[in-house]
Amino acid sequence: MAPKPQAIFLLLSLLLSSVMAYNVTQILEPFSDFATFNNYLTRTKLADEINRRQTITVLVVDNSKMSALSSLDVETLKHVMAVHVILDYYDENKLSHISNNSALLTTLFQTTGIAKNNLGFLNVTRKPNEAMLFGSAFQKAPLSSTFSKVIITMPYNISILQISDPIVPPGIGGAKKTSSSMAPKNAPALAPVAKPAKSTANAPAPIEKSMTDAPVEAPNAVDSPAAALKANASKPTSDAPVASPTPPRKVANMSASSSSASRLVVDSIVGLVIGVVLLVAF
Repeated sequence: MAPKPQAIFLLLSLLLSSVMAYNVTQILEPFSDFATFNNYLTRTKLADEINRRQTITVLVVDNSKMSALSSLDVETLKHVMAVHVILDYYDENKLSHISNNSALLTTLFQTTGIAKNNLGFLNVTRKPNEAMLFGSAFQKAPLSSTFSKVIITMPYNISILQISDPIVPPGIGGAKKTSSSMAPKNAPALAPVAKPAKSTANAPAPIEKSMTDAPVEAPNAVDSPAAALKANASKPTSDAPVASPTPPRKVANMSASSSSASRLVVDSIVGLVIGVVLLVAF
């Protein structure tokens, strides 16, 4: 029984896809000059993303120039490495025929969704001396790397090209915070948020503070000479003894006794007058 055409087509498709598949770390493994670059592809797991692509160009840098990336954290390192992966196939011939001697190339970093202000693009420019320069497409970023040579090509799936220096776009370390990294120079700095103070509603006020904050009463002003005389008259003289204040109850008793004595005197005088009048009359 002859196999069906659909089964033959499916078998050829699976065989073709297995032949066309590639592994970027295995391709770079024989090249010891790019061992650090290859290690970073594995460390950041970018190798898996590259291997899933059908058309790709990787710009590799030799070990001697990779020290510039050694201090980056893993996340930033992944962003920088992704800038070296172009989402298209480029070899030396294609680069030499770019229109207008310059082009913007889309990189793998652009697919992350956090690349702003052309951070996800590369600028490739051909100079009159036939030198090919690479750099970030970020505004005023320098063309800091030069095309060196072709390492390997598998048209039209993967191309690995060597460049002189790693490309680190300005501000890529803060790509997740582009609002702060792209803020205008004259923008005022945000004031730090103060921590909420503890509630002191039920706390007793310090004695020193209450004494300090208490208002000091000013002495009453003397409005006229008469008032001054009155005020001076009320002041005890230096020679006169100062009487101690009398308790309220004693003051009340003294008032009652003085009124009784007055009544006795009045009654005595009235009785004496009546007696004199009677004597005269009789």
